[in-house]
Amino acid sequence: MGRPTQITDHPNFIMLKLLWFLVIITCLLDLVQGKQYTVFQYMILLIILLLPTLFAKGETFLTRGSYLLVTVLILYFSLRLFWLPSLINLLFLYLAMFLTILFQSPTLILMAGTAATAVSIIVFQLHPGSLVSAAEAMQPVWFIIPGLILISLMLVVNRFIQVAQQQTLREQQQWHNIQKGFAILRWSFEIKTKRLFLSQGAEELTGLPAELFVKQPKEIQKLVHPYDSLRLFEAYKDLLAGKKKVIEHRLLLNDGSIRWVHNFALPCKDQTGQVVRVDGLIIDVSEQKSREEKIKHMAFYDQLTGLPNRIMFENYFAFTLAGEKHREQKLALIFIDLDQFKQVNDEMGHDVGDLLLKEVAVRIKTIMRESDMLARLGGDEFVALITSVSRETITLVAERIMETFSRSFIIEGYELRVGASIGISVYPEDGRDLETLIKSADEAMYTAKRKGKNQYYFYVN
Repeated sequence: MGRPTQITDHPNFIMLKLLWFLVIITCLLDLVQGKQYTVFQYMILLIILLLPTLFAKGETFLTRGSYLLVTVLILYFSLRLFWLPSLINLLFLYLAMFLTILFQSPTLILMAGTAATAVSIIVFQLHPGSLVSAAEAMQPVWFIIPGLILISLMLVVNRFIQVAQQQTLREQQQWHNIQKGFAILRWSFEIKTKRLFLSQGAEELTGLPAELFVKQPKEIQKLVHPYDSLRLFEAYKDLLAGKKKVIEHRLLLNDGSIRWVHNFALPCKDQTGQVVRVDGLIIDVSEQKSREEKIKHMAFYDQLTGLPNRIMFENYFAFTLAGEKHREQKLALIFIDLDQFKQVNDEMGHDVGDLLLKEVAVRIKTIMRESDMLARLGGDEFVALITSVSRETITLVAERIMETFSRSFIIEGYELRVGASIGISVYPEDGRDLETLIKSADEAMYTAKRKGKNQYYFYVN
């Protein structure tokens, strides 16, 4: 899955292999034809061939080795043409020139073409009848024209290759843009052998090397969040049944962090219809999930205090009411309006007023049970839903809220004192829906204000 590029895939290493292959071929041809080299010739050829090999593992070879290899190719076959002038060696010289197309460099192509054409002309001048028949080889133009044609052909082919590469690069860039901000892991699991294949994205996603999971496939199961294990097990059974699956789940990493992922899985069947392999793609959507949670929080929570807003409160009331109806137990709605808050805003400014509201929210929330909910309706108005209550319990909660306002608030170095007027309505006596209960509690709150503020009052029909 996604083999990384190896250093041996570099065009310079490929060309070096081709160089030695051509040397072997030419030597075999010489043996077949009964041609012999002198010791001096062997030494020269060996030195030429060893020269690029000495640089094969160096950084210079990867960056500038193409010029070295082209030079060696042209030099090797030029010497062969000088020592053993023949049409076959001339063709090898032009072949060496054609191999420069591997580097997709017009400069190298022109350099190799010029050198090959020049060598062939010189050899023709020295050995006019050795390459082609005298009738065909009256002028050096017989070597210039093929050289120019070959150069032109190579440049055209090179251009096509460059266009194809540019298209590939664009596609790769598009894929990179798609993955940007995401960790992407390609995986494949063989059912029968239990072999797991992973791309290198495993390390980016999990912080652990892919080799670890390949050797021990169960290790990746350990990263699945415990709350999601059962869903993944059920999804795996569906995959074995031939069903495609898209699963959203969490990974619990070794550092304690949680990553949300989308796991796309596709079962692959053999000719009998049996699932033999599952291919998949895991995409890290943690950032996307975080943005969704922020949007959700903004939709259902008050941005100043962090308390649930009216929408969240309405949803919770509907959920709670369904349960309380079944148990035939009472609910209490407590409406809280701050006293003297407008004075704080006018004298201290809205920034101090906002800080005061946040502190009020913290204090009231500390006396609420987990099953209760405190919400901010807006301004200095708060509402609380108290579940499974009696009148005595409601009274106790109201008195605790009043007690929180008996202590002063220290805001920005200021000692502030505010009170609260509280109205209470009870389900089902004072209303069977939220709107009616809020209206009843609101009326009770205004009664408390008329009676002197800083007190609580039950709604009375």
